[in-house]
Formats: sequence, C-alpha cells, structure tokens
Amino acid sequence: MITYYLKIAWRNFKSSKLFSLLNLLGLSVAIAVCIPLFLFIGKERSFDSGYANKDHIYRVNLIPHQKSDETWGSVPNAVAPAMMQDIPEISYAARMLKNGFGTPASLRVGQENFKEDLLYWSDPELFKIFDFQFTAGEGKNPLQEDNAAVINESESRRLFGEASPLGKTIIVDNGPTLVVRGVYKDLPDNSSIDPAMIANFKSSRMSRSIYWSNASYETFCLLKPGSDIKIVNQKVQALTAKYIKDPSDRWFSLSLQPLSEIHLHSAQVMDTYISRIGDIKTVRQIGLLGLLIILIACINYMNLATAKSEKRAREVGINKTLGATRKQMVLRFYADTALLAFLSVVTGFLLSFGSLFLFNSISGSHLAMTDLFGLPTLLFLMVIWVLVTLLAGSYPALLLSGSSALQLMQKRFHAGGLDRVLRKALVVVQFSCSIVLIIAIVIIYQQMRFVGNKNLGFKPDGVLMINISGVAKAQNLVGFTNEISQMPNVRNVAFLQSPPGFGASQRSLHKADAKSDLTLYTCHADAEVVPALGLHLLAGQSLPKQLAKTDSAVYVLANKKVVDFMGWTPEQAIGRKVDVDLGENAYIVGVVDNFNYLSLKSPIEPYIYYAANDAPESFNALMVKINTDQLAGTMDKIQSAFGKDVPSVAFDYSFLDSHLATLYNADRVMQRTVLLFSCLAIFVSCLGLFGLSAFMAEQKTKEIGIRKVLGASNFSISRMLSLHFLRLVVLSIIIGIPIAVYLMREWLSNFEYRIHISWLVVALAALSGLLIALITVSYQSVKASRANPVNSIKTE
Repeated sequence: MITYYLKIAWRNFKSSKLFSLLNLLGLSVAIAVCIPLFLFIGKERSFDSGYANKDHIYRVNLIPHQKSDETWGSVPNAVAPAMMQDIPEISYAARMLKNGFGTPASLRVGQENFKEDLLYWSDPELFKIFDFQFTAGEGKNPLQEDNAAVINESESRRLFGEASPLGKTIIVDNGPTLVVRGVYKDLPDNSSIDPAMIANFKSSRMSRSIYWSNASYETFCLLKPGSDIKIVNQKVQALTAKYIKDPSDRWFSLSLQPLSEIHLHSAQVMDTYISRIGDIKTVRQIGLLGLLIILIACINYMNLATAKSEKRAREVGINKTLGATRKQMVLRFYADTALLAFLSVVTGFLLSFGSLFLFNSISGSHLAMTDLFGLPTLLFLMVIWVLVTLLAGSYPALLLSGSSALQLMQKRFHAGGLDRVLRKALVVVQFSCSIVLIIAIVIIYQQMRFVGNKNLGFKPDGVLMINISGVAKAQNLVGFTNEISQMPNVRNVAFLQSPPGFGASQRSLHKADAKSDLTLYTCHADAEVVPALGLHLLAGQSLPKQLAKTDSAVYVLANKKVVDFMGWTPEQAIGRKVDVDLGENAYIVGVVDNFNYLSLKSPIEPYIYYAANDAPESFNALMVKINTDQLAGTMDKIQSAFGKDVPSVAFDYSFLDSHLATLYNADRVMQRTVLLFSCLAIFVSCLGLFGLSAFMAEQKTKEIGIRKVLGASNFSISRMLSLHFLRLVVLSIIIGIPIAVYLMREWLSNFEYRIHISWLVVALAALSGLLIALITVSYQSVKASRANPVNSIKTE
C-alpha cells in the first residue's frame, strides 16, 4: 500500500512540474539555511559540557554597590583563599589572571621572541576543577613548583617545534623565568576558558600581596556533590563582612554563576578574560530566524496545495465513490507531502555544504563539514522531514479527505471558502515575516553606519599601538622613541597604561558634600596623550612633559564628567586638588571634553589621565600617531628600530581604529547573518507568491480570454490579477511594521548611543517589500494578459 501511495505521489509530482519544483526549491533552500543555524545553536549550547565536574563548577562574580546593574567576572585575589578556608562545601577554588590584566606577553625562548595572547597565571587547584588531558609531564600536580608552567600542544609546537618542551625555560616579559613541566591537549573550541599557557600564580608579581580592593582575578570553584547552592551563595556573600571590617570599604557583593551559564549568559558581564562569549539573545534570534524560514517554506506548500485542491477534488471524489476511506485519502495526501519533503531534505542537505561554508565566512564560526554527517544533524533532518510532512501536509489532507464525495464532484469545489480564507491568511503571515526582516535589515545597517561615523571624542585614525609591557623599564625605550620621533611620517609618540578600548583602573572620586563617591577610570600617561589621541582640551594644559625626581605631586588631566561631578567649570577646575585614591597631592592641570573610551554600547564614564613619579600603574603601551600616506614604509622602519633597540621583546602592534572596530564584531556578524538569511527567507516567500499568481492566472485563463474579447486592455487584466495579492501584501505591511519597530527598539536598547527609528525609513523599507511582491506577481499577470484570447477561451 505504501508503495502504491508513493507511485501516485511521484505521478502527481511530475504532473505539476512548476508547483512541485517551486515547493522543492523553497523547502530545499529553507533546510539548507537551517542546517548551519542548527549546528551553530547546538555548538553554542554545548559549551563546557565536556568537563567531568561541569555540574559543580561555578565562577565567582562581583556586583559593585555603586552600579548594582553591573556584573563583573573578576574579583579580588583574596576571595579564593577565603572561600577555601571558610566554606566547607567548596572543594577547590582557583584564581586565573591573564598576563598584564589582558596585555599580550612577550616570551623569550632561547634567542627568539614570541607574542602570547593566552598566558594565564593560576593556582594549582585549577587542574582539580577542570580536567585537562596531559600528553607529557606530570598531569596530577603540574604546578607544584613556584616557577612551573604548562602549555598546550599547539603552543609546544609553536615554541619548540617537534622537540620535547619538558624542562625548557621561558622568560616572560623580561621577568620571571618559567620551566615547562607539562603539555596538555588543546582545549576544545566549545570551552569557555582557552589558555595556551598556564603558569603558577606564585611566579606572578601580583601574588606578592593579598587584598580585597583590586578586582582583577577570574575565580572558579568546585562544590562538593550535594551542596545546596543557595546556602553556599549566602556564605560567599558573608565573606566581605568578615574580612572587610570597615563598612565603607565594602564596595561590592559576591555571587556564584554556574559554569553552564557562563557562555550564553555573560554578554553583559564586564571585566572578564573569557573571550569566547556568546549571547542567549543571539541564539534565540538565530533560532527564530531558522523557524521563520521553515515556516515560510511550509506555508508555501500549504498555499499551493490548497490552491490545487480544486483541481484534485474530482479525482478524490471518484476515489471516495469507489470506496476509498478517509484514512486512505489522508495517507495518500501525506504521502505526497512526505515524498516532496524527503526530496527537499536530500537536496537541502547537499546544498548545506555551500550554506555552511557561507555561514562560517560571514559569522566567523568554525563549524566543521564533518558536523554535517554527525548524529545530531541526521536526527535534525529526520525531525524536519517529519515536521514538514505533518505541518505542510495537514490542511490539504484533512480538507479533501473530510469532504463528501458529492461536494468533491461539484464543478467548482470549495470548503465553504475556508481554503481561500486560510490561503489569504497564510500569505499575510508569510509576507508579514518578510516585512519584519526587511525593516530589520535597514535599521541594523543604519545603526552600524552610525556607530562607524560617531564622533568618539578623540581621533583613532592613524594611531599605532605598540605593546611595551614586556620591557623591563620605560627608560629602555628612550633610544627607540627618539629614533622614531625623527621619522618624517611620525607626528607624536605617547606612553600610557592602556589605550582606549582596553581596560583601565577603577578608583573613586571623593567629594565632601556628596552622598556617595563617583566611580571613575584612571590611566597613567604622559604629555603626548592629548595630541596623539586628538583629545579636545577645554581648559588648562596637557600633563607635564618631565617631572623632577623629588616631585611628589600627581598631575591630573580630567574629562568634563569629572569636573561636572565636582560642580566646577573647566576653567575653575584648573589647579584644584582632587581626592582620587592617588595620594594627597593630586591636582587638575587640564580638562578635556568627554570621550568614549569604550564602545558606544556604554555611556561616557568619568575618566582621568595622570602623571606621577611613583605611579601605581606602569606604562604598557606606546601610541604612535603616524601619517598613513606611506604606511608600509613607515611600519618597516618602526619595526626595524624596535628590533634594534629592544631586541629581547616581541614586536606586538595593532592600530587603534581597527581594535575599536572589533568591539562591534558580534553586531556586525549579526548584521551580515540577518542580511543573508533574511534575503533567503524573502526569496522563499516570493517563490510562494510566484506560484500562487501562476495558479491564479491558470484558473482564470478562460475569464481572461473573455475579458480580452470584450475589449479589456492588457493593463487592466494585469491590474486585476495583481491587486488580489497586493491587497494581502498591504495588510502584511500594516501588521509587520509595529512588530518590526518593537523588535528593533529592543535590539537598539543594547547601545547607549543609537539612532532614532525614522518612520520615513520604515515606510520606505515596507514599500520595498511591496515592490518586491509586485515584481514577483507582475510576471505572471503580464504573461496571462498577453496570451491569445482564442486559446484562452478553448481552455477547460
């Protein structure tokens, strides 16, 4: 019986080639699009699932009291020891500090220099929490020596080639000498932590003192099985009250975040070293986009199937007259859909090789082609086949099988108009989705263009950043800076702690009559910071170029946010003393206009640059303002001078404008992904509209011939056929616009600085959808209107 149904399904497929091919193409494209989206969602949700203790691992987060809506992923270095000592439910706790608070390290191996972005200083307990797989050395206790380090296999090959690295030494930033004691397998790319090299925390200068002030240490802990997380959280929160005696110094509270939530629920977490951060909103949006495309393809099938029902009604009526049961007719129609869905799944799977490559290229993902043959993908295809069969075949099967033979044998069968009402409703739903996607494309493009053109308050173009954290003393760079300063294309050379777009130190600005202190960001810098960054000086002058050795003052260059808090004008602020936790002799020497030192997703913060003899922070970067007209030649000269004057440090550089652009990588990926897959969704929608217009023109062939004989023009006939669909598209626009505006306002809320949605832009985007629909249906309308009326009248 099944074979019989499939033979009939294949016959029907061949008898209606246009509609069958339209359905096949629509479903195949939808499946090809959904496969990489499904793989992406699966990978995002699989993060950290490979660790044996995954259900008992937590990260300690920090919530600052002054900004209770913020969450930090790092805490003071005193937290881990206190947890181990005071909370019996915790088996192990370990700190992870990225080298230089996120600054790449310069490694000296023999006579060669290497740049390393993923060097972490950690407690030995880290290997009790996360299960690393060691291929060489001591895996049970790899950091038992203070100067011990372990590296992954990729790092071993990069630094030592095929030779064994065990016992070899690595000098970090011209400072501590580490000894390699182990090699572990590269962590999978669905692991939140991604160290290439781990050194004993005791080797770092940051381990010399334990404190509750500087929150720069990512801290993980392992709970004993059966522990009540609520009770443990209460004990963690009580640590600050126990160890910070002065209530005024308790500026934060602590909480535990499960490892399973770190990847997808940390997009808004600040001060974390984890680079593989996802976003549950993005996963949901990608999932919704995939469901929309499948839904649109199913709607296409249902529309065309119900439209064809009038042609197949008499055939079904004859079958029912000859004794066919309703169950048999339902199975017959489901066989039609199942065959088409199966062919679509196979075709979509073949097309997915191209769509996966395309998705990787636009999103920066690394989904493997081998994933297409994995069990999850095959199960996904099976589920899609069953769902499409049940969903797309449901209405035509139930409509015709549930009608009586007498109804079906009528010359013009219709189920009380229900099929036509449903068809119209489905077209409206389908094109409403398309209108939402079109408006989303336009608004996302506008916002990203706004971000690219927004005045940040400084000029990042042509600013070269050179990492100098590995240089033992800034004085060692005198020869280098003197040499490059003489180059004709170099305009300014400035030393500073961290450039814009990178982390900075946080301190408090105290004001006697204020209810609370102001949290601000501070950066150690020199006098050239103003011209190098192009900051707008409102009053006073830049930082002093040179300081006498006996000078104990701290010279402050503040932005306008700082002086506004103090209640001064820029001019009044010059020479005033300020208390910013930098000593008792801090004086404002200049005021600059506000600037966005982070991305436009964050508001402008109070910020100061300062200069002092005994600065608590060192210079980590050299900013070189250059003329980019002869960029290649200038870069060669700068690199050559660095290698000559600073031979023991790797030349690590980047351009400031390029780095700032990376702050919006996730949004640009979203923009490209939405653009590509929205275009495909609109294409699938147009396939359905094209098929319906073709069917309508076929059904009205004789009517069109009679109208032409009676004198109707080609234009009037085209208008008659087109208006039927354009009315539905206009209704779709009315429904789609408010939905799109609501969704895009939610997306724009992620940006502190954003465009205002223009109703003119929304209207133009919606009209473009109307134009797409008009072009789609006009072909069939014009074709039908230009047909020979004699042949049209003969059509039965």
